[in-house]
Amino acid sequence: MIRLASPDIRDADIARCNEVLASGNLVQGATVEAFEQALTDFTGFGECAVVSSGTAALHLALLAAGIAPGDRVLVADFTFAATANAVVHAGAEPLFCDVHPATYVLTPEAVEARLAEAGNGTVQAIIVVHEFGCPAGIERICKLAGDAGIRVIEDAACALGTVADGHHVGYYSDAACFSFHPRKAITTGEGGAVVSRHRGMVERIRRLRNHGIERLAEGIDFTDAGLNYRLTDFQAALAIGQLERYMQELARRRELAGVYQALLENEDRLALPLPPAGHSWQSYMVVLAPDIDRNRVIARMREQGVETNLGAQALHRLDYYSRRYGETDERYPSAARLYDSGLVLPLYGRLDERQLETVAQSLGRVLDDV
Repeated sequence: MIRLASPDIRDADIARCNEVLASGNLVQGATVEAFEQALTDFTGFGECAVVSSGTAALHLALLAAGIAPGDRVLVADFTFAATANAVVHAGAEPLFCDVHPATYVLTPEAVEARLAEAGNGTVQAIIVVHEFGCPAGIERICKLAGDAGIRVIEDAACALGTVADGHHVGYYSDAACFSFHPRKAITTGEGGAVVSRHRGMVERIRRLRNHGIERLAEGIDFTDAGLNYRLTDFQAALAIGQLERYMQELARRRELAGVYQALLENEDRLALPLPPAGHSWQSYMVVLAPDIDRNRVIARMREQGVETNLGAQALHRLDYYSRRYGETDERYPSAARLYDSGLVLPLYGRLDERQLETVAQSLGRVLDDV
């Protein structure tokens, strides 16, 4: 089976975990701090707080940005449910916005139009999702938001290594949130991080992730009603080596995405993603023709030894949000189409060109039959 994703975990990474386990220092400690510093060095700016998941990172970033019950947060409609779930758990209301049909991310034009439709002063934050590692037009979106007094959080769960408008994601916004789930390019099993140029925001996130504790000369106090969103030291140990070699992984993913583009460019039964500069290619998603049954394609590809899957969700279609807001496909046509017909193909650094040729040939045979 050519798997959809496969983390690059090596013997040295496991040995580093074992050292932490043998030390008995298992909870958040020096190894987490080392991982945070490595992430800060990698992005090249700001400070970092590592947390227990990408969802926790989003939740904490919203809280640290001052999002409160009754606020509204504009969210890309094509994303994983956690993006909107974090808004709900902050007490706020998600306001969906359609995405570009070929990059799968928000555009400044769509954001501007949706904000105008919502009304001045009615939106307090925007979550920009760099879906599959594709850079959104974040500088212009942040300029629009700044002019309107709106905070911007980047859902960069898939976007470690993504360069948007000349800088690593997180540079222009209030904060960027990463995930280290096993489907991501580096993994801690479950884990996440928030990176920001705003020290006060990161300091508040550090308190909130650890029960609201603040350490004072006379001891500790609880200055926030915090949460337990800490990462363990042995999880951080698993990721440090992966991050050290991540630039090689990133370069290889970009090469393989180019191979897919060349192999599939003449296949008229699917549409390929636009490949903007700075894309980190956490996943490679094509869009099948509307008359093709994606579920049958996934099943038939598995029979041929290739694992594929859908890409992300159209939030307005999910049961909870559909019942709550009653939105329709007409308002979000691109997200609906991507949700119905998006197909993610295997992509990770240890694949070779012959395996990608196998994927492309298998896909061609399946499309002939379904």
